[in-house]
Amino acid sequence: MARRANSDDEATAGLEALYAAPLDEFTAERDALAKQLRAAGDSAGATRVKALRKPSTAVWTVNQLARREPARMEALLRAGERLREAHGAAGLRAAMQAHHDVVWELLQRAINVLAEAGVRTPGDHLDSIRITLQSAPTASEHERELLRRGTLATELEPADVADVMQMLEARAGGAVREEEAEPARGKRGAKAERAEEEEDEEVAKPARGKRGAEAERAEEEEDEEEAKPARGKRGAKAERAEEEDEEVAKPARGKRGAKAGTKRGRAKPPARRVDRSAEKAARAAEKAGRAAESAEQRRREKAEQAERRRSEQAERKALETLRSALEKATREAKRQAQQAKRAETAARAAERAARTAERAAEAARQRADKAERVAEAARSQAEEAEEARTAAASELEAAAPKSKRGKSRRAR
Repeated sequence: MARRANSDDEATAGLEALYAAPLDEFTAERDALAKQLRAAGDSAGATRVKALRKPSTAVWTVNQLARREPARMEALLRAGERLREAHGAAGLRAAMQAHHDVVWELLQRAINVLAEAGVRTPGDHLDSIRITLQSAPTASEHERELLRRGTLATELEPADVADVMQMLEARAGGAVREEEAEPARGKRGAKAERAEEEEDEEVAKPARGKRGAEAERAEEEEDEEEAKPARGKRGAKAERAEEEDEEVAKPARGKRGAKAGTKRGRAKPPARRVDRSAEKAARAAEKAGRAAESAEQRRREKAEQAERRRSEQAERKALETLRSALEKATREAKRQAQQAKRAETAARAAERAARTAERAAEAARQRADKAERVAEAARSQAEEAEEARTAAASELEAAAPKSKRGKSRRAR
């Protein structure tokens, strides 16, 4: 167990060192770590390390930011947590602004990281770095831990609609679930809808029949009241004629009243009509409440989208400004590099000329030394010749008296 723990610690430390290494050394470091783990007996770990792919320049830069700027990276993760837990438009705006500020600070540091790494076109990678940093609030807990430790292998994906809805659901305490359930309730079959409407219609029919009979009796009584003054002004003959007509009309009205009474009795609504009406009213109120909540939710989403668009526009504008400044700095750096290259070329030429002159001077010194040695030998030979001449002269002087004495003897 202890050996396995040591192996895991070694693999973790090796991974952190691997992602901290320069990007062009990733493959060699990865293979060396896999070989080390395999030699230690961790074949599974070696296989996992060997399968790791070289991260992109943007991911490598984010990992370096996690090591160079741990406080700002922690601030980014805290800002994402506040963004996930924000309530209300004001709180959401404040959390989005705090998150935007931290992302902007890290982007500025990323330019330095890219410049120090010798990346020729750092502006090409800023968008990917920005998207990865902005996606931290909706990333998984595992991805956020990798971001904190600086061991990301791939770029974080930007938040989609499902992630945003999940965040809104967490803030609204289930309001989003109700909104999502509304379309499901609205998808009931047409047959069930029609059956419910027909049932409500059947319940309403007796009431309409009762109201119709009562309205008919009210109209008859009103006509009767209006007819009384006219009858008082007419003659007795006309009054008697009307009475006769009334007598004739009574059986018809009685028959009609009996028929209406029978219809009213037959159309008497069931006992559950009131419950149905109350249930229908409750459904209408619930539907109105859901519509109000949906409208409020849409209003909040539109406000958040507008705020998000404004924030993204500000970020894009700031990013464009930063990219322009970066391009200008890059052009200036290229110009300075060209000047440095020309100066370096001139220095190398001067160095070559100096070396040539030095070699010529060395050859001249050697020739002078040789001439001096020749002169020294000539002086030695001259001295030897002088010594030989002196010796010869001495011998000649010594031989001269002897020769004179011999001549004198022969003369005698």
